[in-house]
Amino acid sequence: MLKRFFKETLIYGLSTYIQKFIGVFLLPLYTALLTPEDYGILDLLGTVAIISIYLVVCGTDSSLSYYYFRKEHLKERPIMVSSTLIIRITFASVIFIIVGLLSNKLSFLIFGRDYSLFLILTGISLGVQSIYSFFTDLIRFEKRPWIFTWVSVSNLLVNIFFNIYFILILKKGIWGAIMASVISYSLMALFTIIYVFKRYGIHFSKDWAVKILKYGSPLIGTAFAVWILTTTDRYFLAHYRNVADIGIYAVGGKLASFLGLVSGALQMAWAPYAMDIQYEPNAKKIYAKVFFIYFVVNILAIFFISMFSIDLLKVFTQPAYYSAKAVVPFLCLSVVFFSGYFIVAIGIAITKKARHTIWITLVAAGVNIGMNFLLTPTIGAVGAALSIMTANFLIFILTLSVSQKLYPINYGYFKIGALFLPSAVIVAICYYFDLKLGIRILLAAVYFIFAGIYLYYSLKDSDEVKKIFEKIKSMGNRNKPGNNIDTISSEP
Repeated sequence: MLKRFFKETLIYGLSTYIQKFIGVFLLPLYTALLTPEDYGILDLLGTVAIISIYLVVCGTDSSLSYYYFRKEHLKERPIMVSSTLIIRITFASVIFIIVGLLSNKLSFLIFGRDYSLFLILTGISLGVQSIYSFFTDLIRFEKRPWIFTWVSVSNLLVNIFFNIYFILILKKGIWGAIMASVISYSLMALFTIIYVFKRYGIHFSKDWAVKILKYGSPLIGTAFAVWILTTTDRYFLAHYRNVADIGIYAVGGKLASFLGLVSGALQMAWAPYAMDIQYEPNAKKIYAKVFFIYFVVNILAIFFISMFSIDLLKVFTQPAYYSAKAVVPFLCLSVVFFSGYFIVAIGIAITKKARHTIWITLVAAGVNIGMNFLLTPTIGAVGAALSIMTANFLIFILTLSVSQKLYPINYGYFKIGALFLPSAVIVAICYYFDLKLGIRILLAAVYFIFAGIYLYYSLKDSDEVKKIFEKIKSMGNRNKPGNNIDTISSEP
């Protein structure tokens, strides 16, 4: 079972890697042709899209995830899936109309000037994105990762083509970046509708609509809290600093998004896999192993990105963006804690106690707002990054605590902490003394050697590692000349 999970994770990881690669590919284009202020405007428009998509989705993704894997509803899947997509399309249309009608007022509220056209285009983009996200959810439930990868890569290639066309060739700036998103996601939304209705038929069940919305509606509060949590930093930076600071902060977030190669792939494979194996007798052991592997891989990744953040910025951006280095470690940790929340929330998901996610996220959002009030006016982007990191850590800890009470799992906290602490100390020293590249490479090499030795002695007694060494040993024995004597002598 675990082998299947990692196989699917690797396939999803391929798609995620391509997404990150293209994101990095576009970063020099954006930072060369867009000012930090322009990039900040794009980032703020993204915050509008986030809350709108949450409202469109309305918890239907979690609802479908729950009911899709219930054994008693297997025969009703076509009606269930088709009804959920129709709900999604309806909500997308309503939200787009609302954004369009309020675009002028929203523009002055957010930017202090008229960017209503940008908001209308963003409204179209978010509507078609929410429909396309239905496909990405469904294809994971169907356990068809290669189709997921093929469609994702197609979408990304279309997106990058139009970004180059509108921004580099036509010099359309912000408008071009938004239009590239609108076109690529519109094509994917059309593909989603054709795929779902052809595969499942066109059905709508009032009973299933009620079930889906009843399960998912409590998560609207969570979604709103998540929006506050993930976007507060931008608005505080806009108020206390300027839009250019948001652009620099967003570039730091781009480097942190490298972690999506691990976190995003695991998260995509995790939800359907975790719900599917809940009936297995060794499910808790598997959950614990995934938890351990997730944090080990991400700790090593955070260490590498943080140690060489300034070098990565020099390669992919312009000097105006180099100060983003200061926020990278905090945003990396924020990404890991937020994605880790999905892994430790398994107890809440299995026991159908989704209401806990509302108060947990609201508490974290409140902490984020409070810390932004205190830190952003004085230390700017670093304060915003510290605030979101602390809030996401709080979400992770509170979710873990509640989930453990509902569905206890024996996680290996000490082993993870022993790997994390030395990496944090080394990164802090490098940042404080602004060490040169050669010294940082040496320190990184020492830490990775330590990590390798530590992980070997921590895992050498596990069943999986024993099997690996037994296989290597047997391969070595087969290659020894003496092992072929019997075979040779038995020949006529």
